[in-house]
Amino acid sequence: MKKYLLFMMAMIICLSFCACGGKTNAENTVHNSELQKVTGISDSVSKGELKLLNSKNGEPSCNTEEGYYYMPFEVSKLSDGNYGTHLMYMDFASGREVYLCSTAGCKHDTLDCPAVLSYDDFPIQSSKLFVFQNSLYILSREYDDDGSLSQNVVAFGDGNEVESSPAALYRANLDGTERKKVYTFDSDLTIEDMVIANDEGIYLITKKLSTDKMEGATYTTSQERKLVFLNLTSLQMHEVCPMEFDDNISWRIIGCCKNDFILYGIDFGREISREEMWDDDVYRELYNNSSTVYARLNENGGQLKEIYRQSNKYDSSMELNGDSMYLSSNENENIDVINLETGEKKTLCALPQNLIMYTFENTLCCREWNLGGDPTWYFVNTQTGEITKTPLVNKCNGWALEFCGETKEDALFIYDYDATSYEDGSYEIHQYKYALMKKEDLFSGKDNYRSIEMIGPGK
Repeated sequence: MKKYLLFMMAMIICLSFCACGGKTNAENTVHNSELQKVTGISDSVSKGELKLLNSKNGEPSCNTEEGYYYMPFEVSKLSDGNYGTHLMYMDFASGREVYLCSTAGCKHDTLDCPAVLSYDDFPIQSSKLFVFQNSLYILSREYDDDGSLSQNVVAFGDGNEVESSPAALYRANLDGTERKKVYTFDSDLTIEDMVIANDEGIYLITKKLSTDKMEGATYTTSQERKLVFLNLTSLQMHEVCPMEFDDNISWRIIGCCKNDFILYGIDFGREISREEMWDDDVYRELYNNSSTVYARLNENGGQLKEIYRQSNKYDSSMELNGDSMYLSSNENENIDVINLETGEKKTLCALPQNLIMYTFENTLCCREWNLGGDPTWYFVNTQTGEITKTPLVNKCNGWALEFCGETKEDALFIYDYDATSYEDGSYEIHQYKYALMKKEDLFSGKDNYRSIEMIGPGK
C-alpha cells in the first residue's frame, strides 16, 4: 500500500484550513452537559443477528438515537504546525453541534484534545466511525484504490513514495475520552469499507493490493480477499472464508439479513482478462451483456446461495431493508421487492421516478434517473406501496435534500448551505446546515425543520 505525497499535499491545499478557536467557560459547561448524555446509549446490535454498521451515505459518520458523530473533510492546522481533523457531535436533544471534547477551556488544536485526530493516523474520507456496545470505534484505513487506473502520476518533491500507515482500530468512550488503539492490522493488508457486527465483534474484508504497469498507466488489483472476524472483547481475529468462490465473479458484501451476508457480483459468463477489464469500449459491451447476481452467505462461510439475477442492459438501483431487497431499473417504472429468505419476487409499486437512492425504516427514498433535473424526493412505503413526495429542497440553491441518518422518529439531513454562487452556476460551500424533522412531516412535505446550531463546516 502506497500513498503519494502529492495526494497528501493536494488534500491539504484544496481543503479549507481552520484553526480551532477557544471557548468560554460557559460554553464548555453546556458542552460538558451535552456530552454526558451520550453515555446511556443502548447496544447497537441485536443479539444473535448481524447488523450493518456502515454509514448509508458512505462518509465517516454514524448516529444513535441521541446524536450524530462525524469527521468533517476539513483539515485544520494544529498548534504544533501539523494538521488534523476533528471528531464532531450533534446533540439531538439540544440541537447543537459540539467538538467531542469535554475539557474546559480546550482550544481543540492539540493532540491532547480527544476531539483532535491526527491527519497521519486518521485518513479523512476513508476512515469509518461506528458505535458498538456503548463504545465509539474508529476504523482508520487508507483509501481503497482497488480496480483504479492512474496515468502520469508524478510524486511530490524528490519523486519518492511513502509507505502508508497500517489500518488500525481505535476505541473510545461515547464522549470521546480514553481513545486507544486496540488493534493494528498487518501492514500489507487493505481493509474494505464494509463493517458488519454480531453481538461479539465485527466482520471485515481484508485483501492485498498489487499494481501492474501497462502503456504508461498503473492498474491496481486485489488478491487474497478474505472475510475475517475480529472479536472486540478478546481482540483476536480469525479468517471466516476466502472471498473467491471459483465462479469468475468478484463478490462484494453489501449488507446482511439475520445470520447471512448479502452479496452481489457481476457475472460475465466467463473469466475476463485484465486487458478486457481496462479497455472502456470492450468492457462496456461485456457489461451490457452481463448479469448482476445477488446471493446469501452464512456468517460462518460455506457455499453461496443465489437469490436473484438481473440483466445489466439497463441502469438499475437496489437497496436492502430488513429481510427484503428492493430493485428498479430504467427499463420500466416498477419497484420490485424480493424476499431475501425465500427469493419470492413481487412488484411493490410503479413510479416513473424509481431510482432508489436511500432508505429509512420502512421507506424507500427515490428520485428520477436524471439527477440533474428534478430535485424532488419521492417516498415509497415498503409495507403498503403508498407513494408520497415532498416539495422541500435545499434552501440555498434548490438542490435535493441530503440525508445523513435517522432515529426512530426523526430524519437528519442537510437542508441548507452557507455558500457563494458564481456566474458559471457553481457554488463554493462554506458550511453545511443540518436539521432534524419528524419523518412523517418530511414525507408529507411539511416545513417543520429543527435546525442544528453549527460551530464547524459540517459534512
